[in-house]
Amino acid sequence: MPAAIRVLCIVPRGLRGRGGIETLFSHVDEELRAHPELGLEMDFLASRGDASGAGWVLHFPFAFLRYAWMVATRRYDIVHLNAATNASAWRKWMMQGVARLFGVATVVHFHGSAFPKSGEKQPGWVPVLRQVFERAAAIIVLGNYWREFVARFYGMPASRFDVVANGVADFAPDAPLPREAGEPVRLLFAGNLTDAKGAGVLLQALSLLPADLRGWHMTFAGTGDVQGFRDEAAKLGLSEQAKFTGWVARDAILPLYRQADIVVLPSRNEVLPVCLLEGACAGAALVATPVGSVPDVLHEGENGLLIRPDDPGNIAEALALLISDTGRRETFRKASRAIYKDRFGLESMVAALKSIYSKALDGRK
Repeated sequence: MPAAIRVLCIVPRGLRGRGGIETLFSHVDEELRAHPELGLEMDFLASRGDASGAGWVLHFPFAFLRYAWMVATRRYDIVHLNAATNASAWRKWMMQGVARLFGVATVVHFHGSAFPKSGEKQPGWVPVLRQVFERAAAIIVLGNYWREFVARFYGMPASRFDVVANGVADFAPDAPLPREAGEPVRLLFAGNLTDAKGAGVLLQALSLLPADLRGWHMTFAGTGDVQGFRDEAAKLGLSEQAKFTGWVARDAILPLYRQADIVVLPSRNEVLPVCLLEGACAGAALVATPVGSVPDVLHEGENGLLIRPDDPGNIAEALALLISDTGRRETFRKASRAIYKDRFGLESMVAALKSIYSKALDGRK
């Protein structure tokens, strides 16, 4: 049996952190631990920690020193750099430099979406990220949309980018669960309570639902100004129908997905959001904005409805349609589960990662 490929994977907040990348790689970690025969050994290191905003500058120096020690002493084959825009580009540039110093190949897994628009002044991270890409043995993006976009933005050949869709573990093999007559329609928003994720707009949309549309309940599962949202919900008369849980650990949020009939994500920008993949895995209908690679998992009219960002009226129309139309909602739920099984299983993602690691190592021989 060939030796396992040894990988050091850089995850922003660590496997227990609060974010999509962290959730994604917690799935990967569980899969690799359960299946050592896959031939991948992966260690993890948090690069920025749980601090918000610029607080990462207090964590990163210590993380960087630990990272340098690990690369120097543990004989890794690959350093897997989960990268985005802004400060993430600078951190990964520094970490990539250490890997190059010790002759370790880097694979850059790009999750960013916040690029400057045409005509805007380019921030300093733009050329830094270009250099990170150019030095990488392989570059992973999350969908064809992002391969074409990033290649065009940097003037690089699209063939330089490998597409690997996010995958999630199948935590709901019996989905979609049948619903009993008279049960409320359960809606779930799983994400930070921020304007970028559309949490406030979604709350406004709920207040616009017809007064005679009964039998629904909305759960907001995510960190942020939870009390502020509860107060706003009370002002809008939604205290009985909208619940705010705050941050929910992974073992507690999976049952929420299984209970959800509809998963909603009205974001302004996304890459390929894990919450929609987990919603599809659990057999939920999806309602989301057509940003980034969202259309890869939400097929309009097949397993969900596309909505416009920052448009509470449009969001309310979509939600009202699915809440009131049981037949359409149940058809969408079954289709979501089928789309997940066809494209977004964790096994497919892990196999793709191993293939890219092998290609990166072959390219150095």
